[in-house]
Amino acid sequence: MILNEEQVMLKETVAQFFAEQSPIEHLRALGAGPLSEAYDRVLWSEMVGLGLTGITVPEEFEGLNFGWLAVGAIAQEAGRRLVASPFLSSVVFAQNVLLNCGSRSQIETHLPSLLSGEITASVALDEGRFFDPEAINARESDDGISGVKTRVLNGQTSDFLLCVAKRTSGDLGVALISSEHTKINVDAKRSMDLHGHANITLDSIPSTDIEWLAGDSVEAGLTKAIDQATVVLAAEMMGSAREALERTVDYLGEREQFDVKLGTFQALQHRCAQMFCELELAESAVSAALMGLDHGAPNLSALASSAKALANDCFTLISSEAVQLHGGMGVTEEMDIGLFLKRSRVCNQLL
Repeated sequence: MILNEEQVMLKETVAQFFAEQSPIEHLRALGAGPLSEAYDRVLWSEMVGLGLTGITVPEEFEGLNFGWLAVGAIAQEAGRRLVASPFLSSVVFAQNVLLNCGSRSQIETHLPSLLSGEITASVALDEGRFFDPEAINARESDDGISGVKTRVLNGQTSDFLLCVAKRTSGDLGVALISSEHTKINVDAKRSMDLHGHANITLDSIPSTDIEWLAGDSVEAGLTKAIDQATVVLAAEMMGSAREALERTVDYLGEREQFDVKLGTFQALQHRCAQMFCELELAESAVSAALMGLDHGAPNLSALASSAKALANDCFTLISSEAVQLHGGMGVTEEMDIGLFLKRSRVCNQLL
């Protein structure tokens, strides 16, 4: 990933910040807490203070507009620490649904609160066990919106939902709804990777309590936002995969069997070399997709799908091999490496 000087400085700052403020022990503590807490609010406040909420936003809307390569670099560093935060769900996904699908007046009304960190938002898209953006059954009727949304990232803590539903015309629309509405039931969950999500039921929310995003092309804007979030998730997965590989190489360099370092065994060296090759290949695809976002590539959806597919395979391979190469210790709760395996399986099902 080729970054300019400002992006390199941002990456280094974020890397140090996550290393100091969000070690993996914090994720374990979060997992032991109540389901209603999807992330550490103190950590999120500090991320807001660093300006990370405006990283993808154009300067005309008071954003930093650092470029998508910088966003990918932030996601990679977050992935190294398995950080649980609204960065993907609110900053990347929800903000860009608003930017891509909303009218200028809607953007100017709602975006400032998201940039300031005063509120967060989540996109309510999935409705089944697997990601399928075309299988939307939530719909608008004379009684309002009804439907069930699954795996809404950080849905239990979001202030607003951007709910994807079928309009009465049959077209897809995006409805802005307060999460505190009495007709919304939020079932808080925690995935096996200790990150939070929610299943949300919409029970005939009246049209008077709904604001439909009114941009020029809502469906095209939603597709673009999905591609943007997919690429950033793939970048996060690459950060996690590289961290898992580095931890494994360090372990093999320290662990001894019959007074010999495991890292001297050629068979294990070959397995690490194979993981490194797969990682470099997948990172190249992710970098290409991030550059495609920066330059408005016409084949963005293909680049995003390719990046995510390779990220899935790469992270699955490395996390599985990492646990095996740690031996029996790899499957114990005392070792962090198992959390990378769990995170890989959850990420495979997202976007």
